[in-house]
Amino acid sequence: MHFLHYLAVFTLVALGPQPVGFAAETSRATDWPAWRGPAADGVADGRNLPIRWTQTKNVLWSVKLPGWGTSSPVVHGNRIFVTSEVEADGSKSLLTLCFDRQSGRELWRHDFGFGVNQRTHAKSNLAANTPAVTDDALYVGFGNADLARYTHAGRLIWVSRYIPKFGNPKMAWGYNVSPLVLNDAVLLPWDHHTGPCFLVGLDKQTGEIAWQKDRPIGTAHATPLRVKHHGQEDILVLGKNRLTAFDAVTHQELWQYGEGSGPFNGEIISSPVYGDGMVFLPLWRQSAIHAIRLRGNGQPPEPVWVNEKPGPVEPSLLYYRGMLYALKDNGVLVCFDGQTGHEQYREPLGGECNSSPIASDGHIFASNILGTTFVIKAGPKFELLATNELAERITASPAISGDALIYRTDSHLYCIGHAR
Repeated sequence: MHFLHYLAVFTLVALGPQPVGFAAETSRATDWPAWRGPAADGVADGRNLPIRWTQTKNVLWSVKLPGWGTSSPVVHGNRIFVTSEVEADGSKSLLTLCFDRQSGRELWRHDFGFGVNQRTHAKSNLAANTPAVTDDALYVGFGNADLARYTHAGRLIWVSRYIPKFGNPKMAWGYNVSPLVLNDAVLLPWDHHTGPCFLVGLDKQTGEIAWQKDRPIGTAHATPLRVKHHGQEDILVLGKNRLTAFDAVTHQELWQYGEGSGPFNGEIISSPVYGDGMVFLPLWRQSAIHAIRLRGNGQPPEPVWVNEKPGPVEPSLLYYRGMLYALKDNGVLVCFDGQTGHEQYREPLGGECNSSPIASDGHIFASNILGTTFVIKAGPKFELLATNELAERITASPAISGDALIYRTDSHLYCIGHAR
């Protein structure tokens, strides 16, 4: 077994998934605290990641996971957190697991009790929501609308179960939004077809509802995005064929982009991404990609461009060094100029894709469900640098921690870095 020595840059610990505007507040280089990382954009530069590996080459450690899931791993300091669903003798358990980042040794696991069962898609289960970790807490969500807070050492603080609070909507494919930690609450929207729907903020100390705002009826699985721009903080919530902005402090609705309406409208999965003052997003599960520029003083955004062809259904968009990358569910990678929307290339990688791409130091990492990760040179021209096989299904998006990649497959957790 090889061990990785990480360079720890100690700064302030991140308070949750934060976009580019929060760069001054982000955590040490080892941390990947929530869905899509410190800036919620899938990007971490200034690393020394390998671009080639196999099941044995450049694998610093791997551990077998109990059960399986599609939630992504998160990292805080020397701890990796991930969720899993286990089924035995017809009984399901929802687990939170913690591993040592340097060795892969399991530090603790906990089952806080199975709530209401929900139907899930065959390629996923109830362990589909990526946790969020801060300097003092771990927040874990599951596809049956259960949310829990732990200490880093594994002590359960509270469990909040939405379905007993709001009723069982009997969702078609589970409830797959990942928690977003704000300064005053933990955010988890309550969106489904039957209504009523709410934007809900839970008190971080008790798990009780601190505030809630009415939402239009409709199901959405996209994780909200916290953005700091023009001296203000917004919460951008996608769904119902629209993007809605709320003030992160007052929780008041600021504006809507899009014209969605009606009860069965907007089952969006792909999350929005922010970069260079712009937000990139689809409005529906098979809609075109929109680029909008944010403005100050609560003003509605400025539309910049809309492409002609549908974007991805499940993988979220990646904005990196001026280019927007869309990994389609059929394994085609599309690159756009971020400012103009001009399509630079459209290249088939191969295999169906569910996980979202990430980027580091001029490289794009994109994985398919066959366990293959393609490494592409960032930029307007397509150049495939490496093709790497783990031979296990990859549906979860990877984390970047120090000089290592943390991959979650159906059965294992892998730490991939330069062997020493």
